[in-house]
Amino acid sequence: MYKDFFVAKCTSGVDGKGRPVKKYDSDHSVVIHAVLAQATPQEKARWEQIQHPITHTIVDRGHPKAAETDQLTCGNRKFYVQGVDEPGQLGLYTIYYVEERADV
Repeated sequence: MYKDFFVAKCTSGVDGKGRPVKKYDSDHSVVIHAVLAQATPQEKARWEQIQHPITHTIVDRGHPKAAETDQLTCGNRKFYVQGVDEPGQLGLYTIYYVEERADV
């Protein structure tokens, strides 16, 4: 079952007090039409070892349209991209390893 995910690009900067700030540009210009699935226990354990917990994988056709630290939105659900994998480097499919976040 395909779902539409809107990509919010991560931009970083410094606020007026000199503190680092992350903002997400959600102009809804980039849309990913992809499949959402629960991450397997093996995938969760592998990503947990490198300090990037994941809860789901999102599989899309084509080249990557989002990068690490970007945010994907589907309805009222938000997913933080922890990693991007393009198997075979042929541009056929892209796997996004994401963590569902309710606090952003």
